[in-house]
Formats: sequence, C-alpha cells, structure tokens
Amino acid sequence: MKPLSIDDSRRLFYKRVFAADSGCPNEFEQVSNDILKKCGGVPLAIITIASALASGQVVKPKSEWDILLQSLGSGLTEDKSLEEMRRILSFSYYDLPYHLRTCLLYLCIYPEDSVIDRDRLIWKWVAEGFVHQGNQGTSLFLLGLNYFNQLINRSMIQPIHDDIGQVCSCRVHDMVLDLICNLSHEAKFVNLLDGTGNIMSSQSNVRRLSLHNKNEDHQAKPLRNFTVISRVRSITIFPPAINIMPALSRFEVLRVLDLSDCKLWESGSLQLILKDVAHLIHLRYLGLAHTGIRELPAEIGNLQFLEVLDLGFNFCVRALPSTFCNLRRLIYLNFYLCKVVTAGVLQNLTSIEVLRGILVSLDIVAQELGKIAMLRQLEICLKDDSLALYEGSSSRASRRSNIF
Repeated sequence: MKPLSIDDSRRLFYKRVFAADSGCPNEFEQVSNDILKKCGGVPLAIITIASALASGQVVKPKSEWDILLQSLGSGLTEDKSLEEMRRILSFSYYDLPYHLRTCLLYLCIYPEDSVIDRDRLIWKWVAEGFVHQGNQGTSLFLLGLNYFNQLINRSMIQPIHDDIGQVCSCRVHDMVLDLICNLSHEAKFVNLLDGTGNIMSSQSNVRRLSLHNKNEDHQAKPLRNFTVISRVRSITIFPPAINIMPALSRFEVLRVLDLSDCKLWESGSLQLILKDVAHLIHLRYLGLAHTGIRELPAEIGNLQFLEVLDLGFNFCVRALPSTFCNLRRLIYLNFYLCKVVTAGVLQNLTSIEVLRGILVSLDIVAQELGKIAMLRQLEICLKDDSLALYEGSSSRASRRSNIF
C-alpha cells in the first residue's frame, strides 16, 4: 500500500483527533505537522497516534503532544520503518489504562488474521477476571463491552460489522498482534504453542496456554511432558491443534477452557473429554460451541463455579441434565434448540443474565423464568402448544431488555 500524501494524512489525522476533515486549532498546527512527518503517510501509524491523542473524545493538552513527538524518534524512514512503527504502537499501548492493556494483551491467544467473536471474547475476559465491577449490580458483560468499544475507539482493534451494521467481531492488525505477542512473551502472560515444539515463554509459571497447529498435516506430538501443566489456569485450543491437546485430567486449577470449533467427534475420545471436563471443578468458562457433542454428562452439575457455558450449534444435543440446577453461578448459557428442559432446572439458575436458544413450553416461562431477577437477554423458541399462554406471562418479563 502506497503512503498517503501529506494532504490525505492531514485529513485522516484531523478527522480522528478533532472530528473534522480539515483544520485544527493554531496551537496544534506545527506539532501536528511534525507528528505526521514521522508517521510517513502510513495509515495505521496516523490512526494509532491520533487515537492516543484524543482518547475518550477529549483532545489531550499540547504538552502531551510534545512528549509524544519526542518519543517517536526518527520516524518512519525507509531504513527504520518497522522499528519506528513498533515504537508508535508501543506508545499507544502504554497510553492505555491498565485494565485495557490486559484485555488487549489477551488477544495474543488468537492466530494471525483471526476473526474474533465479540461476545465470546468479552465473556472470556469476564471469566479471566479482567473485568472489574464498579457499581453494585452492574453487568460484567456490559462493562466488558465498554472495554471492547474503547479498544476500537483507540484503534487497537479493527471492528467487523454484520449485515445490519452492528459490530459483531473484531480483527487485530498484524503489527499490533506482533507487539502484544512480544509483550506477552516478556511478561509470561500467555504461552503460545504451535505443535512443532516452539513455545513463546519459559515453561515455568505458565498461567495461560493457547494451542495452535500451524501445519494441519504436521503430526504434532501431544504435550505429555509439559511438566508444569497442572498449574495452568486458562487454555484455548484452536481446531488444528486438537491433536496436541493434553489430557484434561492433568489441569488441576483450570478456570477457562475453550474448545470452540474443534471437531471433537473426530478425535475418537469425545466421551473421555466430556468426562474430564466435568471434573474441572474450578471452571468459570467452558466453550464447547460447534464441537459436535451429543449430550452433556450429569457430572456437569459438579462445576459449581461455572459462569459461562457456550454450547452453540451442537445440533445433536437434545436435553439439559437435571443436575444443571446446581449451576447457580451461571451467568451466560448459549444453547441450540434444547428439546427437553426438566421442570425446576431454570428457576435455580438464579444468576443467569443471558439465556439463548432453548425450546420450552410457556408454562416453564411463566413459572420459572419470571423468577430470575438478573435475566436481561432471553432468546427462546416456544413449543407450538404454548402460544395461547403468551399474553399471561409477557408482563412478568417486561423488564427484560432483549426478549425474542
């Protein structure tokens, strides 16, 4: 991509900082020109710097512009463009509040060019403990959504819109990903394994694992000799790496387990995997979306700390086990057309905020869902014989923000 002209650079910069296509206050004109020279017409550099100078739609004082200018070094000259781009991105990273740095750093778990689902990412932030509740009763998801939007506003992540123009996912620019991977390596924040023996941190004090397999045809060896695996608190496995997944029974303090989109039915050990999952008693997040599971074991009720359960697009799962009523800390449940919900199960999910994709009769809606005080988003399918009862229960659920 060719560098922008100086006029186009100014337009892009001013629009981002001052919400205008052209013109800026006189006091900022000279320092703006000096900063743009160092950006070398590179759009990512211009947007990133502009976002740092106008965080929260408030333009920072000129003294901070001068400090930034001094930190940029020689600028994006041909011989030092990569080094200086990293300097610019690093400045923007350290300009973030601490909680946003942590959330951004977490994105290094994703492979290059990944399309990252917004809601799934936010729920993982919640389960990891990155989202801190302010006012009593404020939804952790809504706080996390605010974090997500702030990262977009600061141009640290790139939004992706759905067909109706809503932000549904995001992508991380290659250079931002390179930066946060290196920072994660230095801080031992996440260990990235690609199945070829490469690991981006020493094997001591491993807290989070992200398993990729860059070459799907490569017969990677399972991580049987990973000596400190028992202390890992979070593991995300991407589909090509399912063949190097360690036995889940080896994880003693796991809080986050994301197997979404992994073809578990092809692994030959689906039931063993589910049995092991049911014994991970410290789990907060369990991602099993689109894995091909056919049923949930009754032992799922052992996961008394579970907050997020994503079972989306598992078409063969027909029912929730009666032990589901033990999951009293569950905040988010994403299912897909459950055929049977045992009476008394839903009313015991007293912490639930989001309930998606179950098939129920309206008597269960009236008798049980109306008792869940925290419910703010409900997406259900009603049985055909239940529609006549709808009006009688709708007023009870009127305070819900989204009901479908």
